[in-house]
Amino acid sequence: MAWQVDTAHTQASFSIRHLGVSFISGTMRVADAELQLDENNPANSGLKVRMDMNSFTTHDPNRDGHLKSPDFFDVANNPYIEFASSRIQDKGNGKFAVTGNLTIKGVSGEVELDGEYAGPVADPISGKRKVGFELKGQIDKKDFGVTWNVPMEGGKFMLADRVNLNINAQAIEA
Repeated sequence: MAWQVDTAHTQASFSIRHLGVSFISGTMRVADAELQLDENNPANSGLKVRMDMNSFTTHDPNRDGHLKSPDFFDVANNPYIEFASSRIQDKGNGKFAVTGNLTIKGVSGEVELDGEYAGPVADPISGKRKVGFELKGQIDKKDFGVTWNVPMEGGKFMLADRVNLNINAQAIEA
C-alpha cells in the first residue's frame, strides 16, 4: 500500500568527525519520498527518498558554501542525494536491515542502513493512520566521490572518512 511521506515531519542529517576530536553535523530537507508499505510482510515494502542539497546546512554559511562546492557535493550539478531500498530484512521488534542504492554527487553504491519502524497509530488531529521510521548507518564518503581533505600531523586528516547518515520520517496512509 502506498503511503504519503509527510515532509513536514521528515528530516535527514549527517555527522562527521572533525580534527579527530569532535563531530560536525548538518541537516537537509527531504524534498520528496515514496513509501510502499506491506504491513503483513515488511520485506515487500520499499522506500525512495530524495534529499535536497540546496537546503543543506551546518549553520555556518562559510562552511555550507564550501560543502556545496565541487570540493564536496557539487550541488549546482547534483542537487539531490537519493536513496532507494532494494531489500528489507525484518529483524523483529520493529527493527530492520534496509539495503539500498545511495547516490551522492552522481556516484551510486549499495549501502545497508539500520531501520526502526513504529506504528501505525491514529493521528488525533487528522484521523488518518500514520507510521514512522528511522534509517541510520555509516558510509565512507570516498566511496561516493567526496575526497577533499587536509593532512594533519601523524598521518591523520581533518575529516574522517566515515559519515553518519540518519533519515527520520513520518508517513500518512494514502
